[in-house]
Amino acid sequence: MEFHWISLVIVSAAIHPYRELSLKHTHNPLASYLGVSVIWLIVATFQNVIMSHELQIPITSFPLVITSAAGLILYYYGTLTAMKLGQVSIYYPIVRSSPIAIVIFSWFFLDVKYTNLTVIGIIIIFIGAIMLQKSRLSFLGNTKALCLAIMAMIGSAGYSISDAIAVQKIAPSVHLFYCYILVSFIFFFIFVFNNWNKKNTFNCLLHQWKLDQHKILSAGLISYSSYYLILVAFELGADAAAVSAVRQASIPISVLLAAYFLKENETFRRLGWASLIALGIIVLAGNDSSMLS
Repeated sequence: MEFHWISLVIVSAAIHPYRELSLKHTHNPLASYLGVSVIWLIVATFQNVIMSHELQIPITSFPLVITSAAGLILYYYGTLTAMKLGQVSIYYPIVRSSPIAIVIFSWFFLDVKYTNLTVIGIIIIFIGAIMLQKSRLSFLGNTKALCLAIMAMIGSAGYSISDAIAVQKIAPSVHLFYCYILVSFIFFFIFVFNNWNKKNTFNCLLHQWKLDQHKILSAGLISYSSYYLILVAFELGADAAAVSAVRQASIPISVLLAAYFLKENETFRRLGWASLIALGIIVLAGNDSSMLS
């Protein structure tokens, strides 16, 4: 039944914005995301030990792990860099467009056929998410930021599709363990490359972590819990596009948090569009199956 995985995704969406809130105004965003990746790796390791999961995985799962890790790197790096170059309200909706990209890719390349209600629900959520974030549609104001936002969107679509397939073969925590070995290594390489002119890069990284240790720790634990629920939803058989669409519920939640903690404006206008997202979720929840058999 659709309600089971949708409830998991909504809980995930409810706690996800706290990661961004925790990492806001950190001294070094790249170092902070590397710290979060390391925490994910540590938590996944402990979870696998406690749950006695075998770390040996089928050879066929490694391409999925690599695809997911590559998608995560594209998503994180594209998002971080795009937001530095351009206005968040302009480029973030592009990053959030992954449900549409997933539907198009799955339809044409994976031979997935969606019901009409599923497509309608995803489109409703997509429109609500775009309008809720929009301040002005000057997408071409910064071509580099636009390309990076599109890169992040493709990365998000890539890891969502790959994760959905991977957890049908191996436990979610095992998948995360291998993914974040790769993600942590690549982030460390990028950090070293960006700080090559400093005498002791490792001490520099430790110093950055120490400055934001509480923010990094809370962001890591919260985001791991949030995404683990997503993988459990995939494990239950939920479709990647539908899950990605329902995750847009994190946007109205972040609007409320921003209004309360950061005193941002236009709360009522944004909540109006947030209700459209809620309508899209209801359409998906009322659908007997997200895909045609």
